Amino acid sequence: MQLAQLLIRIALFTVAGSAMNDLKTGCLLLHGYAGRPFEMSYLAADLRAAGYEVEAPSLPGHDGDPEAFERSRFEDWLAGAERALSDLRARCPRVFVAGFSMGGTLALALAQRHELAGVSTIAAPVFLCRLFPYFSPDPLLFCSGLLRFCRPRLAASAPRPESRRIAPWEGYEGTHFVRPLHSFKVAAGKVRQGLCRVTAPILVLHGARDRAVHPDNAWGILSRVSSARRELHLLHMRETLTSGHLLVTHEETRASVSALVLGFVGSLG
Repeated sequence: MQLAQLLIRIALFTVAGSAMNDLKTGCLLLHGYAGRPFEMSYLAADLRAAGYEVEAPSLPGHDGDPEAFERSRFEDWLAGAERALSDLRARCPRVFVAGFSMGGTLALALAQRHELAGVSTIAAPVFLCRLFPYFSPDPLLFCSGLLRFCRPRLAASAPRPESRRIAPWEGYEGTHFVRPLHSFKVAAGKVRQGLCRVTAPILVLHGARDRAVHPDNAWGILSRVSSARRELHLLHMRETLTSGHLLVTHEETRASVSALVLGFVGSLG
């Protein structure tokens, strides 16, 4: 942890000069599925400290109203990300986009449609489940297409308090909303199919033991994009209580995430 904090200081010192000389560089940060902009707050604070213009919007349906969230779909979240990108571009001609989990999937979708200064995915999925080799954080994911009609809401277990202390999170808990989840699953596959259209420099961060979004997603992204510059970092955690997914807020990895993103953005010129 101390080493990661030192790396942040070095990264801040290195990029602050270029960022302050070029205040036209903007950073769009996209939160994850059923989450809040809070997920990106640690990274946002470090980017702002380095002199970058930062936008971390709340995506449609994610403002605390469960009914609105249940009605929302991936297309709505992408439209919200598009609006935030347009707003930021009005102030900053050069925009870097980073997204956590579903936010990373959205970042890849934006990179397929727009010219970006760079893009970073953090524990982002381009598949949520697969039959071979088998992976699914919940077997019911395979049945989401049917369940959305007969069981649109399913009970979800609450995390242990110690888990939340290690990796803070804010968002919808206690219920799986199957319809928005199914839309995410389908859209992730479509984003994967279009990865060859991504040409921006890309930084891929993933947890080495992520049990919510399989680390193979990182390799799947890196191997399919057409970017001339590609970086991959697998982050390790000592604790085994959490799923290993919340890299952006986890006490063992959030400083490393900031250091790596800061260094990458600062190197884009």
